[in-house]
Amino acid sequence: MALIVFTDLDGSLMEHETYSIEPAREALEELTARKIPLILNSSKTAAEMAAIQERLDLHTAFICENGAALHLDTGEIIEFGARRETWLDEVHQLRTQHNYSFHGFNDWSPSEISAITGLTIAQADQAKTRFYSEPILWRDSESALQRFQYELQEMNLQLLQGGRFQSIQGVYDKSDGMRSMVIDYSKQQQTRSLTTVALGDSPNDTAMLDAADVAVIIKSGKSSLIRCPAPQRLIHTKIPGPAGWNDALLEILKLYDSDQLINSKSNPITGN
Repeated sequence: MALIVFTDLDGSLMEHETYSIEPAREALEELTARKIPLILNSSKTAAEMAAIQERLDLHTAFICENGAALHLDTGEIIEFGARRETWLDEVHQLRTQHNYSFHGFNDWSPSEISAITGLTIAQADQAKTRFYSEPILWRDSESALQRFQYELQEMNLQLLQGGRFQSIQGVYDKSDGMRSMVIDYSKQQQTRSLTTVALGDSPNDTAMLDAADVAVIIKSGKSSLIRCPAPQRLIHTKIPGPAGWNDALLEILKLYDSDQLINSKSNPITGN
C-alpha cells in the first residue's frame, strides 16, 4: 500500500501570519526520506506555488487556486475552472448595481495586498497573478452576502470561505485536481493500492479532506466549520498550523508502519 499526501498551505503546512514551515520540518524530511509524494493543494496562484515548491525542493505536481488547475511535473496543465477574465467584469457590474461593499485582489495594488497579508511586495505580485479566482474581503451585511451568493450561482460561480479571504470562482474545488492526480499517479506507479492523506484547516479544504482516505483537520479559527464524513480515518489536531501538521503526519506514518492506519473507523488522533 502506497501513500500520497495532499496539503493546504496557509494555516496548515505554513504559519498563517509568518508563512514559516519550520515547525513541520521533521515530517517533511520524513516524507522525503520515504519518497512519499507531497502534493500542494492551495488557493495560492501557480506563480506563488512554483516559488514555494522551489523553497521546499519539491518536484511533484501541484494544484493551484482552490483546485482550478493541476500542474503536472511533466509541465502539462489540466484546467478545471473557468478563466477569471470571462466573468470578473460581470461580477463587478453586480457590485456596482447593488452597491455591494467588498474589494478583492483585482482592486488592490501589490503594496495593498502586502499590507493586508504580510507578504512581501514580490510575493504579493505573485499572489495578484490570478487566472481563475478572485479572493475578496466582504464588508457588507449577511443578507447582502446571501443575495450575492445566489447571483453568483446564477452565473455558475461560487463563493468559498478560506482562512483569510472568501474566493469567487467557478464550480470546482480542491478535490477535482486531487482525484485527477491520484489517477495519474496510480498509472505511473502501476498500483491500485494507494492511500490518500489530506490536511487542511479551512472550509475551502472540505472537499479535498472528504475525498481522502485519511483526513487531518488542522486546528484553526474556522476548522470547526469543516464537515467531512467520508474519510476512513478522521484526525483533529490540538494545535494549529505546521506544528499540528507535523504531529499528525508523524503519527500517520507510525500507524502506516504498523498497518493500523485505516483498519478502524476514525478514532481521532490529537497532537500534543
